[in-house]
Amino acid sequence: MQDDFDLNDLKAILRDCPEYSPNHPLGRPFMSAYQIAIRFAEAHPNHPLVQTLPLGGEGTGQRQSLAQRVARFLSAAAQDPSSGIQGAFISHQNIVEFLFDANGSPVQVSGLTGPGHSIYRVHPDH
Repeated sequence: MQDDFDLNDLKAILRDCPEYSPNHPLGRPFMSAYQIAIRFAEAHPNHPLVQTLPLGGEGTGQRQSLAQRVARFLSAAAQDPSSGIQGAFISHQNIVEFLFDANGSPVQVSGLTGPGHSIYRVHPDH
């Protein structure tokens, strides 16, 4: 599974987040696995995982999704400080729905249970 993605491809997506302001005191913004998966699918439409897995969300009818694989990959990378990936969770408390736009198609996050919704960013020193 560690070979599913090139970490540099995902780091490029995190670095290119349009809301990034170099002088902001909170640093780089975090992005959800869904946002990263959407951007990855746009940038790498012929990647085997993009070709074989749904993006994810409510109603896909599959256990595996691209967003889920991105989350697993980046969560594993975040365990290694040298990777430059920081991970965190947004609490699901008081969230009724998470909805993302995938090229004009709405993607509703499934499973708003558990520890929260995973988010990632590149550490400021990387």
